[in-house]
This record gives sequence, C-alpha cells and structure tokens, in this order.
Amino acid sequence: MSDAPALSAITYDELVVGERKGPYAESVTADLAGRLAGPIGTPVAVAAAPPAVFPVLFLRALRRAMGGIPAGAILAKQELEFHAVLAVDSEASVTTWVGAKEVRRERPFVTIEFDIRDAATDEQIVTGRKVIVWPTGPGETASTEAKA
Repeated sequence: MSDAPALSAITYDELVVGERKGPYAESVTADLAGRLAGPIGTPVAVAAAPPAVFPVLFLRALRRAMGGIPAGAILAKQELEFHAVLAVDSEASVTTWVGAKEVRRERPFVTIEFDIRDAATDEQIVTGRKVIVWPTGPGETASTEAKA
C-alpha cells in the first residue's frame, strides 16, 4: 500500500459501475487488531479481528484501487455485514467496486461496495458498502489541490 498515493483526483465520470478492483492482499496483524480492539491508546491481545479492523482494510484497498482516497470526499453512510471471524495474523483479500452513482439534491453520491475474504480459505468474512459524497459531479474536473 505504501506505493499508493494518499489522495486521488479521480472524477465522478471516471468511475465505472460494476468494475471490480482487486482482490488486494491485506495483513491483519496482532498489532493492528490489538490497537483497534480496546480503549484508545490501550492495545489488547485478541485472537480475532475486531469489527474496527474492516473499515481500515477497506480504506487500504480503496486507496490502491483508486490511486488514493478521493480528495474532498465525504463519507455519508457505511454498512457492514459480518459473515465469519477472521483470525489475527492472517491475510485478507479485499475486492472493491462502484455499486452505484447518482446525483441527489444536486450532490454526486457514489456507493462503493466491498467484499473481504480470508485469503487462505476464500471464506467470506465481511461485505459492505460506503456511500460517499463525491468531490466532483458529472462533467466536472478535479480541483488543482487534489492533483497535487
């Protein structure tokens, strides 16, 4: 992931509904899981990835899929569906795709869907979607700040 830029200037018009990106391999380390399982600043030992790990895995995969997190985007809603437990110190495979694009109240919304699986067994662990207010709408170009 370190080779993916932090921010992306991908526009609304460049997004293709249904186009799958990935799967991207992501490690679920004991350190990551432990920092997201207990009180802030107090890592705890855990055997399975806590729910807070999965939005992190999604953001890492999105960054790789889109060349960065869309600069100026706003998370409007997220839904996670848990199907199984993922052990700590395992690998996950994350696939993302654009589920929908629409303009509501003159604002562009993009639904990004994702599927997180145990890389060793291909068992589905978490599915979900994030609805994002996109920084550009139909026919608009990205701002110069996002391209920097």
